[in-house]
Amino acid sequence: MRMRIGFLGLGTMGAPLANNLRKAGYAVTVWNRTAEKAELLVKKGATQARTPRECATGQDLVFTCLADEKALEAVLDGPDGVLAAVKQGGILVDTSTSGTREARSLEARVNAKGGAFVAAPMLGSRAAAEKAQLVVLAGGPAAAREKARPALHAISARVVELDQAVQAALLKLVVNAVGGAMITGFGEALALGASGGLDVPTMVDTIQASGFHSPLYLMKGEQIMQRDWSARFAISLAEKDQRLAQEAAADQGAKMPISSAVRRLFADAVESGRGDKDLCAVADLFFEWAKVKR
Repeated sequence: MRMRIGFLGLGTMGAPLANNLRKAGYAVTVWNRTAEKAELLVKKGATQARTPRECATGQDLVFTCLADEKALEAVLDGPDGVLAAVKQGGILVDTSTSGTREARSLEARVNAKGGAFVAAPMLGSRAAAEKAQLVVLAGGPAAAREKARPALHAISARVVELDQAVQAALLKLVVNAVGGAMITGFGEALALGASGGLDVPTMVDTIQASGFHSPLYLMKGEQIMQRDWSARFAISLAEKDQRLAQEAAADQGAKMPISSAVRRLFADAVESGRGDKDLCAVADLFFEWAKVKR
């Protein structure tokens, strides 16, 4: 009998994840707040549920993939929520980036129902999700990870396993704190050069020839040169991740002045109307501040 998976959240990342699970041979039941987003997957063989509880009922694994902790909570609670369907031995796998506080809270609530929780945030873009080339950070009880492992490999190129759910949630924030600092520093430096007459291709090529070269700068540099702000990872979500990193730092007694500055820059970009643009559009904000016409 095929393993049954309930999958909730068919947005930018969720839809390709659910599709890859379907292609891997799992019996996938899907739910999305906007029901129309499930139509393509249903045509390909998935089953559509009417409520989160229905999606999670009777499944071997339940996956969630939501934008933030508020969206996640909206599908968890209430008589028609996911938690109402969690039974003894059930496993909930959350691929959202929802932070360490949410990981602890959700783990406690799932455990109270007799289930197990695996935090499994992802590294990568929609393109990587479509090709099952993501890196998944999976933290939780060993037995739960073992049961979820084949499904996690079906959506990724690599699975990094950790003993605790909160460790996976924290590791994702560590990675995104680095990424936020990199992309804002990159955009700021390009605007500095452009304000003095340097052209962007020359700057990107020179950075890539230096000891500071990075695949991120190559990829995002190309987008910046093409003024391609279509979202691979939206600025609004990048700002949210910096907020979650700062919350974790406050709880753990760490200080993150760089992340605080990065968050403010992303918030400025959101306020300027760029919230739905790719995070590299923060460079466009720097160009605007520097009065660089491109």
